[in-house]
Amino acid sequence: MNSLKRIISLAKKTALRILNEKDIDPSEIDEIFSKNDTDDIINNLTNTNIKKEREEQLKYINKTKYSDWQNIKPNSLASNKSFKYVYKFAAILILCLTLGYVSYKNINRPSQISSDKNTIGLPFNDIVLDLGNGEKEIISDNSPQKTISKNGSFLNVEDGFKLDYSNSNKSKFSEKLIYNELTIPYGRNLQVILSDGSKVTLNSGSTLRYPINFIKGENRTVYLKGEAFFDVETNKKQPFIVHTNNMNITVLGTKFNVSSYPEDPYINTVLVEGSVAISPNSNPKRTTILKPGDKAEWVKQNMDINLKTVDTSIYTAWTEGRVVFEHMPFKNITKKLERRYNVSITNNNTSLDNEDFTASFDIETIEQVLNSFSKNYTFDYNIKGNNITIN
Repeated sequence: MNSLKRIISLAKKTALRILNEKDIDPSEIDEIFSKNDTDDIINNLTNTNIKKEREEQLKYINKTKYSDWQNIKPNSLASNKSFKYVYKFAAILILCLTLGYVSYKNINRPSQISSDKNTIGLPFNDIVLDLGNGEKEIISDNSPQKTISKNGSFLNVEDGFKLDYSNSNKSKFSEKLIYNELTIPYGRNLQVILSDGSKVTLNSGSTLRYPINFIKGENRTVYLKGEAFFDVETNKKQPFIVHTNNMNITVLGTKFNVSSYPEDPYINTVLVEGSVAISPNSNPKRTTILKPGDKAEWVKQNMDINLKTVDTSIYTAWTEGRVVFEHMPFKNITKKLERRYNVSITNNNTSLDNEDFTASFDIETIEQVLNSFSKNYTFDYNIKGNNITIN
């Protein structure tokens, strides 16, 4: 692990200790910084007055961080010598700001996973796991790594959210299907490792219903609303089937992306490797076989399937934290932005709807994204809370 990753990892661990009102372990900080630096850092993190000042600074930094970095970056890379000074400064800054930011973001939020049968009043960006026994588990930003249910489901937050069922039971199969259901809010994503080792990465605004354990000798079946990337373990005796509202995708072992949001007029299946067969629910015998690089678009209105070769990286970019549009109408772009940034967009400038755009974003804020579009097609917008109006 390089120094930067160590600092970020340390920041996360230390922030959780502060949030859970536990003492900070100075020995871990001493591994990266000097003893004097460690004392200063701990004082800055625990002093009440300094904490309030830091939270106010973070509000300002969050608004200007992108432009500030653009100004720093060209100078910081001028020479190895200057890079060392900037790197040391950046390391200390990342540690302090990450700790402060995590503390700030989690004020009045639960410090661990909590069971609650009523989701009303939950923070909007919490992930909800409906268990087979009728209970719910709430997965929040600072949920610790732990077993969260009697059925053996396991939550791992060390490298981001991940639900792992592959090692939770002695056998990957069971005699009875018990389903869990994950609901991913806007602005979030999560990976699930199923009992057979297959990996499913869920995009924002998606729901996946899946068994805790598959039944030996029977198809491995899951149900999807929204978008997910599947990396399926090969098992020729037990095909893996993804059910959507209108379409079934059958595979033996492969990597593919499915986008099936209820509000979208189409269902897209993009094959990265392997082979899949798609068929409509209304006519299971009507099968279309995809080869790597194919995109099958099922049009809900006329129930047609359009097949073409595409650059698959465009359709899987979201799994790497990027959002990519290629010749996409603005009316479709706004829906993707809503899911990515957890906002609601009202477009009063209807002439924009059918304008096609090609763009790629990763760390940009929603304001920076809208500003980029407005440079190519002039429009005004205003933001109130999570609501954006385009005029």
